[in-house]
Amino acid sequence: MKRKAKRWLAKVKAFLASPPHEQVEQYHSIKKVLKKLKEQQKQLKAKLAEETNLKRREALEEELEIIKKQRHKAIDELKLLKDRC
Repeated sequence: MKRKAKRWLAKVKAFLASPPHEQVEQYHSIKKVLKKLKEQQKQLKAKLAEETNLKRREALEEELEIIKKQRHKAIDELKLLKDRC
């Protein structure tokens, strides 16, 4: 799952580095990426609730924290983008 999150984050970064007219066109596709990250976050929370192995729980918590940070960063950038457009 980490690879998917990295790929989605790469899409967000590429979007944010593009010229403003392209940003407007890609805005909705980035929202789709954020929805996918949110779904992945929900799945990880469900797995975490069911996991009993301590090491696996720690790994899931770490992965969940990474996804949370990625989502929040992308959301903040989209808010700034929306203000600029």
